[in-house]
Amino acid sequence: MMFWFAIPLTLALYFATRALYRRLPWPIINPVLIPTLVIIAILLLFNLPLAEYQHGTFPITALLEPAVVALALPLYQQARQIQARLKPILVCTLASVLISVCTTLGIGHAMGADPALLASLATKSITTPLAMSVSQSLGGIPAIAAAVVVVVGILGALIGYPLLKLMRVTDPEAQGLAMGACAHAIGTATSAEKGVTQGAFSSLAMVVCGVLTAAVAPLLFALYHWLT
Repeated sequence: MMFWFAIPLTLALYFATRALYRRLPWPIINPVLIPTLVIIAILLLFNLPLAEYQHGTFPITALLEPAVVALALPLYQQARQIQARLKPILVCTLASVLISVCTTLGIGHAMGADPALLASLATKSITTPLAMSVSQSLGGIPAIAAAVVVVVGILGALIGYPLLKLMRVTDPEAQGLAMGACAHAIGTATSAEKGVTQGAFSSLAMVVCGVLTAAVAPLLFALYHWLT
């Protein structure tokens, strides 16, 4: 059954949640969170195999990587602003990557996590295709990496802007960089709804953090293994 109804169900839940969010703009009404919870409930309630649902939604899943590439459009629209602030952007994104990977290694080691789990968690703040690839190259488990990325993205979309408001971060460029660096594609989607500038800088941070993570994470893991 899920093979035939997976795509209509997924799309219906997504667009229904977006329509509800326009009427009630509460952070909890997230077009990723709500459909995910509903689909999990349906799979459990009717004892449906996850593999069948995944097979049915393959056309949507196949669009994931092209969607990441399409984020180049808002980058192009904000090219001048980005070029004028290239140095602080690189410094901020590198700091974000170092904090993300190092805290994962430190906390995970303190809690006794094995290397495979650490490698799966270390890519939590970059978008799913990159996270799965990088974590696998580090000896991690791509499925765990993907699940953690989704959870981090949803949490970032829920609490990101309220937290930025609490910290009195009002500059749209800074908001976009923070969301893209911490909440990847889901945070970028939320940023795009806030404004063009937030969406562009969030896209930029997501891409740069993904590239930097792929370059820096293996070095940090090598240092971690040497120290331990």
